[in-house]
Amino acid sequence: MTYSHMSRPKKYHTQEARLQAIRENSNRYYTKHRHDISARRKLAYQTKSSHHVGPEAPKVPPPPDPFPKFNAEVLKILQQFEDFLVGKTPSDYVKSLLRCYFKDSSRRQGEIGLFVEPLDVLYKMQEAHRSISMQALQADGPSKRQKRLDCAGNGIGTLISWLEDIWRAGIDGPYGLRVTYNRNRLAWQREAKKSK
Repeated sequence: MTYSHMSRPKKYHTQEARLQAIRENSNRYYTKHRHDISARRKLAYQTKSSHHVGPEAPKVPPPPDPFPKFNAEVLKILQQFEDFLVGKTPSDYVKSLLRCYFKDSSRRQGEIGLFVEPLDVLYKMQEAHRSISMQALQADGPSKRQKRLDCAGNGIGTLISWLEDIWRAGIDGPYGLRVTYNRNRLAWQREAKKSK
């Protein structure tokens, strides 16, 4: 018996049997290859989600707070100012200079340089303080801590203004300074009275 002219025997007698066979084959295939399928699904999901959401930019840590450094630098300047005053208050320092200027037994009697020489040192301190204060303003804006830092140098500025005022009053000699002093017209005298 030859099968060359005969049609191929039907494998499935009903549509239901055919669908059942497909399901069984699919289940067998899935069971056999489930790890590969799972890996392909994960890869497909990652590829798809990476197109929708851009890669996260690395988080840049905030810059360190510069104020501890600013405070340390200002404290250093204020310590220099204290050392410069040799334990005196700014008002007492001015009083001691005036005493040397007017005292008969003083080697520096009538020398206007008594008030000018300290200004060079004080200007340097003031400039250093202003520089730090400006850096603080750029870093933090006009914040409370920047204003505190700025006000820390007020004593230096006050002493400078007092010495400049005395220098202007005494530029023409001891007589003009003595008259201004006796009339209580020096900025140091007026401001020292207010602070008492």
